[in-house]
Amino acid sequence: MLFLLLSVDTTLIDSLWETARLWRAGVNVKKVDSARNAIISMGGEAVRYVILRYLPEDDHLQTRAIRDICLKVPDTCAPAVGEVLLSRDTIAQKNALYVASEVTMPSLEPVLLRLLKRKKDKRWISRTLRALYKSGSKNACRVVPKYANHPYEYVRMRALMLVGKYGCKEHKELLWKGLNDPYFMVRDAARDGLVKVKFTADEVIENLTKVRRIEIFKLLSERCPDRDLLFKVKPTNPFERYWYGKIKCE
Repeated sequence: MLFLLLSVDTTLIDSLWETARLWRAGVNVKKVDSARNAIISMGGEAVRYVILRYLPEDDHLQTRAIRDICLKVPDTCAPAVGEVLLSRDTIAQKNALYVASEVTMPSLEPVLLRLLKRKKDKRWISRTLRALYKSGSKNACRVVPKYANHPYEYVRMRALMLVGKYGCKEHKELLWKGLNDPYFMVRDAARDGLVKVKFTADEVIENLTKVRRIEIFKLLSERCPDRDLLFKVKPTNPFERYWYGKIKCE
C-alpha cells in the first residue's frame, strides 16, 4: 500500500486532475496544459500525490499524463515513481516502469537494479531493462552478462542495448556474438552497440568466420574503420553486394 501523508489541498488537485488527465490533442491542448502546469506549480507534494494516487490505476491515459508531467519535472517525480516501483501491486509497477522508461531519472537506478533482482518473469525483466536504459545508470554494465544470453529475445536485445548506451567495452564480445542471433532486433541492437563502442579492422577480420557475413557488411555500412577492409572482405551474393555498396570507409 502507498501511504499519502500530504499537506496539500487534495480536493483541488483531484479537480485539476480531471482535466490534466485528458488526451492532449485538438481543443484540449490549452486546458490540459493549464491544468498540468497548475499541479506542477503547487509543488512537489502535489506531484507526489498525483503519482501515488493515480499511477497505480489501470488507466493508460492517466499514465501518459503522469509521464508528460514527469518529462517537465523529472527530479520532482523520481522519488514517488520509485515508491510505486517498489510496491507489490503489479499494475502500479507496470505503469511506473512505463514512466521510468520514458523519462530520464538517474536517481531511480538503485530501485531498478533492486527490482531487476526480484523479477523472474521474462516480460518484467525486459520492462525493467528498458527503464534502466533510460535512467542514465552508472552501473548498467554489470547486469549485461546475466541477460545477454537470456532465452527471451527482448531481454537479450535490451541487454545489448545497454552496452552501446553506456559504453560497456568490456562486453564487446557479447555484441559480436549477438550478430548471430536468430532475431533481427537482437542483431540490430548488437550492430548499433558495436558502432557506438567502436571496433577495429582486426576485430572484423577475427570475426569474419564467426559471424553471419551479411551482418559484417551491414556493420561496415554503418562504420568502416579501415579502407583496406574493402579488399579483404568481398561480397559473394546479391544481398551482400547490396550492403557492400553502402560502405564508406574512414
